[in-house]
Amino acid sequence: MAKVVVFWIMLGGLAFAFALAVQMRMMIALVLRRALKAWNPAFEDRAKANEAVMLAAAPGVFEGDFDVETKAAAEHLRSTYPNPLSHLRTARRYSLITPVLLIVVMAVGRAVLGVI
Repeated sequence: MAKVVVFWIMLGGLAFAFALAVQMRMMIALVLRRALKAWNPAFEDRAKANEAVMLAAAPGVFEGDFDVETKAAAEHLRSTYPNPLSHLRTARRYSLITPVLLIVVMAVGRAVLGVI
């Protein structure tokens, strides 16, 4: 009985972590897009602002074929909002890791613990 309870607690905790990571990605990106829109009205286009947010959140130097305005916006985000960008990177990492962990926990529950 105890292994069933532990299994469902782990599964529920991972599902909650996944939902929280996805929510944080959406909310942080939304706030950063709005900050860009307030900084420069040229970023009213959601796709253009999202491109700048994704470029700013990418680690390292700016690589790729981006226009000067997008690179300037990404640099502005990096210098003005380093903490939200760090949170966005963390949320991105967890939204990629937690589905794999969910599958592993479900496989362990099925094959090893026999609770499913």
